[in-house]
Amino acid sequence: MEKNFKLKILNIMSGANSGGAENFFERLAIAIEKEDLEQRVIIRHHQKRVDYLNTKLKNLKSIKLFNNFNPFCQSVIETSIKEFMPDIILTWMNRASRILPNEKFGTEVVVGRLGGYYKMKNYSKCDYLIANTQDIKNYIIDSGWDSNKVTFIPNFVNPNKKTKLDLKFDKNKTLIAMGRFHENKGFDVLIKSLSFLPNYNLIIVGQGLLKDLYEELIEEYNLRERVKIFSWTDDISAFLNSASILICPSRHEPFGNIIIDGWAHKIPVIATNVSGPSNLIKEKVNGLKFEKEDIFDLVEKVKEIQKNKNLKDKIVKKAYEQYSKEFTKEIIVKKYISFFRKIIK
Repeated sequence: MEKNFKLKILNIMSGANSGGAENFFERLAIAIEKEDLEQRVIIRHHQKRVDYLNTKLKNLKSIKLFNNFNPFCQSVIETSIKEFMPDIILTWMNRASRILPNEKFGTEVVVGRLGGYYKMKNYSKCDYLIANTQDIKNYIIDSGWDSNKVTFIPNFVNPNKKTKLDLKFDKNKTLIAMGRFHENKGFDVLIKSLSFLPNYNLIIVGQGLLKDLYEELIEEYNLRERVKIFSWTDDISAFLNSASILICPSRHEPFGNIIIDGWAHKIPVIATNVSGPSNLIKEKVNGLKFEKEDIFDLVEKVKEIQKNKNLKDKIVKKAYEQYSKEFTKEIIVKKYISFFRKIIK
């Protein structure tokens, strides 16, 4: 097959309203659209995502009941494969990988993309797998997959938009955290830490079921004047550019997209010492780490950044250098497309 033929990619995801994987799916699909290839995209219907992607993609289909029990869903995917005859079918996480037809209709190669330690039985229809961390790649191989059929390609984040908000907070004394309002994200730990950081304010950006719990904690600890919660936004630059330290207090985090966002925005990052962040951050080189759930360790790390300008400047510089070398859109999209071209028959 010609080296530079126009690659055809069918990109399939059934995801939640928001989340790290969902946000990266959007970024990658939009970036692929700008390459010299053909892409069709099938997603689970979430109106906000549909409206947004319809402005960015030429060929988008959405399915409201995206699961194995919906014959219409299966029919849409099967028909799309037969009509488009893709070279690559890229499936995201469990549901999209399970729902594929049992048979192939051409020479399509199925690639599953994993951003977590999922049950490998869900990927029996995949020919190859992409892991977004080296640990997840190792997990897949340890589960019995051929190492030649698993590759590691990290996520990329968008560059700084240079926007900023007027939050009535002193930027130099403002912490920020971003992500789903889920127990795994540990935002409750961060809110509690504000009691021991009396000179600091806190911005939390995201959405999810635990918002009411966070509001209760803010009232309980008398933090209403110093903590503000905002809904998720496509312009995270405006928030990151309005704060002085990014905190990632996760109890569980396979990768940590927001850490790379912090690096891209030249803001120092303090994260828990759990799998994804721990692999990304080298202590006092490109960030600081604290023990998960340990409020006092977090407080000490914030104070360390506050009092040591040389350390802060070093962390910001080294982190931005690493972002520029490893996590830009251009670098990661090239890796995806090169991998696809390598594995097609």
